[in-house]
Parts: sequence; structure tokens; C-alpha cells
Amino acid sequence: MYDAIIVGGGPAGSIAAERSARGGLSVLMLEKATYPRHKTCGGGVSQKALDVIGGIDKELIEREAFGARIFLPDYRNFAGMLDDRVAVMTRRENLDHWLARRAEDAGAVVQDGEAVKDVVFNKDCVEVVTSENRYRSRMVIGSDGVNSTVARRSGIRTHWGDDVGLCLEAEVKLGETAVEECVGDRLTEFYFIRDWGYGWVFPKRDHISIGIGKLIARAHNLKGSFSRFVRDVSVQKNIDIEGRISGINNYRIPAGGYPRRLHGDRVLLTGDAAGFVDPFLGEGIYYAVKSGEIAADVAAGAVESGDFSERFLQEYVSRCEKEFNYDLKSALKFANFAYGHRDLFLKALWRDKRLFMEYLRTVRGDMTYTDFNRWCACRSPVTLAKLIISR
Repeated sequence: MYDAIIVGGGPAGSIAAERSARGGLSVLMLEKATYPRHKTCGGGVSQKALDVIGGIDKELIEREAFGARIFLPDYRNFAGMLDDRVAVMTRRENLDHWLARRAEDAGAVVQDGEAVKDVVFNKDCVEVVTSENRYRSRMVIGSDGVNSTVARRSGIRTHWGDDVGLCLEAEVKLGETAVEECVGDRLTEFYFIRDWGYGWVFPKRDHISIGIGKLIARAHNLKGSFSRFVRDVSVQKNIDIEGRISGINNYRIPAGGYPRRLHGDRVLLTGDAAGFVDPFLGEGIYYAVKSGEIAADVAAGAVESGDFSERFLQEYVSRCEKEFNYDLKSALKFANFAYGHRDLFLKALWRDKRLFMEYLRTVRGDMTYTDFNRWCACRSPVTLAKLIISR
């Protein structure tokens, strides 16, 4: 019997597995795909996420980002850069494989290519049934994404509401020189050009990630919107991006900041499975690795005490609330304001470059969304009023 089984081998699962193993727990991590596996994602990893991970190997870094360029509906644009790195661009198939290997090196058993079919909760253990085997553990950590089997089988969550976004994304190979001409040096790009959330262009070493995202409830004909967006960007940059797309990926992301159940007897949810995603940017890696880290600490305490009850595991909820989930609620207020008053928000960004620079510091991790909202309040009482009443 394992002390903990972790379902899902993305950043949340690998960090939970690594930290649990280093803490002396017997750990099994199950991943349905075989590494290195494709993961639909823009691939941006914020500096605050890197700080939790403890840094990554240089060969995993495709580009560094020190700032961003913002495009308005009429394609007017402006850029801002910090002296310090805001994020790095990676390929998720390489990053996730590297994190899984690190967990294995720490002593975790990593089993890829083995999909979890069922999770059975008994009085004295949890049984995890896969396509190949049946495993037993004292507890289970669900790090298996937005479609979490652990969440469903535990009864923590059987379905999502309207608080989930849908993204379409494509990886387009351009060559190193063309990538620099397309995006520019040390920048990422964000487009607020239509009524569907935002679009992005993230530069990698020799290709770009281009995509759009919006809440599912408002994502009508998103494929058509994606095609128009790609054509528009192609025209603006005078580069045939559309003709080089070989496939379009889609994925759902849950918006963070909403009240949700995160645990039960013998079970914790982390990362996307818990709904820990920035509701404005859709960034989830920081919250994935941070929740994985906290889950490992709480699991160690549960094993030491022999108490795997929902009451004991409430410590996980309390720590997540204190360390980042309260701030996700502030992020949700900001997102509701920015998307609910988009013209006002974009006008403020255009006129007040300091506002944009402070937001970059928030993305980097130098300040929280709570700090940023307070800063906005001091700078503009009108903005504060709209921010507070936005829902």
C-alpha cells in the first residue's frame, strides 16, 4: 500500500509527487499518456511559478519574456518591459517530462501510459483502478486536470458550471529569425480585438503559440473567431501564419476565484482539477505547482498522524486560501472589471502606462492581485468603485 497515489502527471502532480517523496512518503504517480506527451498550453511559465519549482534546466527555456505588447481593437498597440524576467516560454511536453523525471529521482514511482479508470474510497484506504492494475493507498491527490476522474469519483465535483473557459490554440513553426520578426525580442503579445476574451501570440525558439480564449457560455463559433484572428494577425505581421497551421487544439480551463470544494475523506484536488487558474490570463502553472507543494505537506502530516479525514485535510484548504486562493478571488474581481468594462479598461491601459507596468509586476509575482487592486484604488477612485461592484 502506498502512502499517497497522485493521479495526473502534469506540474501539479509532479511537484506533489516530488515533495511527498522527499518528505519520506511512499508515492505513486499515474499519468495516462506516455512521456514526453503533448499538452495543449501556451507554454508560458511565470517567474513566481519558477520560484516554487526551484528553477528549470536552461535547455527547457525556449524564450524569455520581460514584458508584453497589448493590441487594442483597432490594432493600435503598446509595449512595456521590466528589468527583471516576467516569464519563460517552454514546450509543455518537455517541461512536464522533466518535472516527472525529477519526481522519480526524488523517490516517487512514476507510471506513465496508464489511465485511471476508477477510484474507490473505502473506510481504511483508497483503491485506484487503471487500465493495467489496481493500486491501494492511504489517500489520493487528484492532479488530473479539468476533467478530473478523482473529483467525479470522490463526489467532490461531478460537473462544472459556466465558470469555465474554452481555448483554441495552434503551434506554428516559423524559424528562429521569423519568430523574432513576428513578436519581437523578450515580449509576449495579447490581443483585445474582438468580444471574445483575448488572443495571444507566445514566441518559442523556432515557432509560436497562437490562440484565443473565452468563457464557454459566450464562446459561440469560437473556431470561426480563431480563423479570423489568425488571418488578422497574418495581415498585420505580413507573415502567412494561417497557411502553416497543421492542427488546432482545444482545451477547457476553469476560472479561479469561485467557491469550490477542494477535498474530502482521503482526497485532495490540486491545479486545474481544483479550479486554480488565473481568471483574467488563464495562467495555471503557478497555482498548479503551489497547490501541489501544499498538498504534499498536508499529506505528510496526514500520514504522520494517521488521520485522513476530511476534517484533518481541511488544513489544505486553509493553506491554499492563505497562500493564493484569497488572491484568486481578487483576481476574479479584476477579471470581471476588465472584461465587463473592457473599453474603460483598455482606455486606462492606453493612457496610463504605469498601470500596465504594475500589472506586469503582478504577473511576475512581485505583488499580489490584492495589492494591485489596492494600488488601482489609490490611483483612481472611479476604477475602485467599478472594481468593487463588479461580479
